[in-house]
Amino acid sequence: MFSTSSPPPAISTDTTAVIALAQEGSVLGSLDANVRRAVDLIAHAAREGADLICFPECFLQGYAFSELAMVERVAITCQAAELQPLVDAAAEYDIHVVIGLIERAEDETLYNTALALGPGGRIGRYRKQHLPFMGADRFLSTGDGNEPRVFDTPFGRVGMMICFDLRFPESARALALEGADIIVMPTAWPSTATRLADLVTRVRALENVVYLAVADRADEEAGIDYLGRSQLVDPWGDVVLDAGTEPGLFFAQFSPATSRQKKLTMTRGEYELEIFTARRPELYGALVTPALRVEGKS
Repeated sequence: MFSTSSPPPAISTDTTAVIALAQEGSVLGSLDANVRRAVDLIAHAAREGADLICFPECFLQGYAFSELAMVERVAITCQAAELQPLVDAAAEYDIHVVIGLIERAEDETLYNTALALGPGGRIGRYRKQHLPFMGADRFLSTGDGNEPRVFDTPFGRVGMMICFDLRFPESARALALEGADIIVMPTAWPSTATRLADLVTRVRALENVVYLAVADRADEEAGIDYLGRSQLVDPWGDVVLDAGTEPGLFFAQFSPATSRQKKLTMTRGEYELEIFTARRPELYGALVTPALRVEGKS
């Protein structure tokens, strides 16, 4: 179903790549219009030298649906002919693409999905594993985690998660343990999500020593105001790019090799941190047990 790639070559310490974050809104329910807009943005990103472009969550159909019937009407498979212009654009412009859509699986199950494309075609997909009770997610199913969500590119290993996944540290940690050099996250942050943009993205990048890229919308849809604040955060937790609150296509550089340095040496022989080899998985059993009910909370 998806193309495969050989193990990635070693990344030189001076290798850099460029990511483009499409802080753009969708036309709710209009797949054709959103595909056309995506193709234009892919071409623009490539002309500006981007190796990778990331779009917001559910970009191809929109997010703020109020009825299951509406979601069922717009859902498509990842192999749908309507997506061919995106596949062709990735090939023509020699660029990698991560884009959000509402997916209809072969068994008719509906998912919030991030689809990864490359110059050689469809690379992989990720089905959102944590669903909030809002927008289209009210009518969708959670991904089961059985498919890989880290894929190889000439510029490093790219991992995917979506929006609400950010609130679960295990999600980003799993991607880092699978060797992601950069985690890309399509999202649909509402205007109230400022703490996620201010705090949580920095923590997820810092605690995993990995780049984290977020592509959000900066518009209004069916009464929901979106935050914007698309960003790239580096493995030290520093914000390389914050796109603010206006629509646009935003660019930043990243160095994949930086994410592979999991040993942090402040003073050699005196102050060194082994971020991953110092882990004690045998002590973390509570992380994978069912949640306990907290009085007054659910």
